[in-house]
Amino acid sequence: NYASRHAHCSLHASTVNGDHAAELASAIHDGRAILFTGAGFSAEARDRAGTPLPDSAQMAEGLWQLLFPGEPPDDSTLADLYDIALLRAPDKLREYVATHLKIGDVALPASFGRWFSARWRRIYTLNVDDLEAAVARQFELPRPLRSVSALSKPPPEQPGALDVIHLNGIAGDVARQVTFSTMQYASRLARRDKAYERLVDDLATVPFVFVGTKLDETVLWQHVELDRRSGDREPADRPHSFLISPCLSRARQVLLESHRIHWVRGTAAELADQLL
Repeated sequence: NYASRHAHCSLHASTVNGDHAAELASAIHDGRAILFTGAGFSAEARDRAGTPLPDSAQMAEGLWQLLFPGEPPDDSTLADLYDIALLRAPDKLREYVATHLKIGDVALPASFGRWFSARWRRIYTLNVDDLEAAVARQFELPRPLRSVSALSKPPPEQPGALDVIHLNGIAGDVARQVTFSTMQYASRLARRDKAYERLVDDLATVPFVFVGTKLDETVLWQHVELDRRSGDREPADRPHSFLISPCLSRARQVLLESHRIHWVRGTAAELADQLL
């Protein structure tokens, strides 16, 4: 049952925390690390309607109602629904994305200010929300934040800024400029991606801190494998990196350890005071 799985998960985390927490804190404080965020990182933020950002199941439900109002939902996936919305209801989809995937002005927890104030080399994110823009509005930060979409032309260089690179695009006025659908992922898997190539180069040379993700992103692992096949770099040559998560399956833990990514149990909010 869930309780026994959760206890088993916690048992394996304690050793990892003891072995690697100090090394993790040192990498952040010395300015050597790169932050990589997933959906869980933005969980405490609120959208423009003042509600929590939707997870994949909630977003699928919202798109179903947009496309098939009044019909009982079936098992249509978010990826397929997004594809159909691009074709049949692009204006409604744009409105949905702008409302529910952009951060409003509800006060953010102070932990967000600490995460974005740390001395990161840069930040990568799987998220399409504009969390960093809301953080910049609400907190005094040591550096300006420069939002960069991997799917569109980059903004002008900003000396001294901390780059936040959105690997799946940024929610905005063009719904096609974010990656959600089956065909969008297929397109990205069919070619090399410059942003992911840079990410893999970084992963080979500097520590990463992964937060809010289980690292099951197919495009990421595609580029890790392409890099392994095309050169002499092996996982054993990489610096240690760290994944912060409240729970992780045993198999995923072992898999990530083989890539020198160590699990540290906790959430972004819980560990902000300890690490930042």
